[in-house]
Amino acid sequence: MSVTDAAEVYLQYNSAENAHDLDLLESLVAPGLVVEVNGRVGVSSADEDREAMRRLFETYPDYRRSIEDVLEAGDRVTVRWRMLGTPAAAGAAALDVPGCSVVTAREGQLAEAYLYYDGEALDRILAGIGD
Repeated sequence: MSVTDAAEVYLQYNSAENAHDLDLLESLVAPGLVVEVNGRVGVSSADEDREAMRRLFETYPDYRRSIEDVLEAGDRVTVRWRMLGTPAAAGAAALDVPGCSVVTAREGQLAEAYLYYDGEALDRILAGIGD
């Protein structure tokens, strides 16, 4: 299926994320993907995105992200979401992070994203990506 609009690309990415399908996730991300997290570069390539997702799935085996709202404008989509997960390590904090992403899609792939959230658990997962 050919994916052309930003909302459809993002929703397919989210479905692949909830299925923990790293190969499908990678196919939906432009090689030069740049992701800013709360105003700072968090991921700067498709490889780094894959590593961040791998860590997330490993840390929270039942990880999932629910979509609460979607607003599309041209090649850009704004999405309110909530990330949830139970940690693999006993005694670790559960993941419950609400947030918002503003994402640009080009040629059927996510090209840039701006994520805004408040969540120390997610920060710990993303720490060290790209170092």
